[in-house]
Amino acid sequence: MKDEIKLFLETQGRKDFVVHFEDEAWNKRVAHLADIFDQLNKLNLRPQGRETHVLLFQDSLRAFDSKLQNWRRKTNLGNITMFEKLCGVMDESQLQLDQFRKDEITEHLQSLEKEVECYFPELSQEQEALVRKPFSTEVDVSSIPDEIQDDFLDLRNDSSAHDLFKVKSLTQFWYQLYSKVSMIVLRVLVPSASTYLCEAGFSTLVNIKTKNRNRLDVGDDMRLALTNFQPRISKLAAEMQDQASH
Repeated sequence: MKDEIKLFLETQGRKDFVVHFEDEAWNKRVAHLADIFDQLNKLNLRPQGRETHVLLFQDSLRAFDSKLQNWRRKTNLGNITMFEKLCGVMDESQLQLDQFRKDEITEHLQSLEKEVECYFPELSQEQEALVRKPFSTEVDVSSIPDEIQDDFLDLRNDSSAHDLFKVKSLTQFWYQLYSKVSMIVLRVLVPSASTYLCEAGFSTLVNIKTKNRNRLDVGDDMRLALTNFQPRISKLAAEMQDQASH
């Protein structure tokens, strides 16, 4: 892509831009940024989906933060194998990464670490354990609000709920429980961690409300198109009264 862009700029007579492609320092910076954006794109794909929640996004951010720390450590040692495009530029120029460039990259990675830490407030260990491991001994009853402690003890000793927890996803399990405990937990799980659902909703709206149906009230249609529940058509049909023939 680099050669193609350079050729395009040359044909357009943009010598003020072409000159940058001859600057090795500029090429290294662009290659490093391209590698970072590749990683950010991969990170952005992880929280996409209907059953994603803040805890999953937090896990992804923690993993990414750990990667940044590891990349910073490796860069200080002169190891840049995790940056494929930067490695390609270095191989072309047959040069080693100088100390100034190491410091520049490590400083950038450190600034990214600080940025990542600001995305979500950290849950307390007790809150996270209640959501993720309600049947574990890690959850101290005294750390739970007084008004739901009895309900929580009922849940912890409910063998059927324990079996359900093993086969259902985290969101499915808590959505199926109708208790005071689940209401507390859903305050953590319900907030969306990304704009995926909004984007899916807009895409569905565009498909349903076309130019020829611009006066259509799409409320019910949108609800049916976006819901996770499968309609029980046979049950609905059985409840309908047959219309007598005339």
